[in-house]
Amino acid sequence: MNRPRIPVRRFSSAAAAAIVILWSGIALAQPAVIPRIGQVPRSASETYRKLLAYFSNDGASQFRLVKADSKARTIIARRDGIDTGTWSEWAYCKMSPTHLLDSLADGAVTVKVKVEGVGRHTSYVHVDADFEGTYKSLTATQSAQRCVSKGALEQNILATAGAAQPST
Repeated sequence: MNRPRIPVRRFSSAAAAAIVILWSGIALAQPAVIPRIGQVPRSASETYRKLLAYFSNDGASQFRLVKADSKARTIIARRDGIDTGTWSEWAYCKMSPTHLLDSLADGAVTVKVKVEGVGRHTSYVHVDADFEGTYKSLTATQSAQRCVSKGALEQNILATAGAAQPST
């Protein structure tokens, strides 16, 4: 019985190419933090103080201040237990087909804010939001998933700072 022979070199080259293509597709599909930037018609120190007061007030912002550096004008704040309505406005998660029926058990975001001065009466505010969703499967197992921002939270923070909002 004669079986067709597949050259081993050709087969291994094709397999290696397929692995590289699949691996790069997975790497490209990973969520990334996309910074949002706004211009505020106020000095950098005033803008920083306003944002620090906002993130320091748990009742107003619902964030917990993690770190604040007045010299570098940076703020890091975190919010856990985000409700599903707010979560759907702020972020989405790219789920694999095997996890499409999972439900959000907990949503969390870490926000990094940097204020830069541009003259005496103008500042730029950079906002990065890093989202993580914890999902519960039908079998009650939980898994954490990095998620992608829709930009709404960053726009809210920029509005709080006093940045002009894009017209819709």
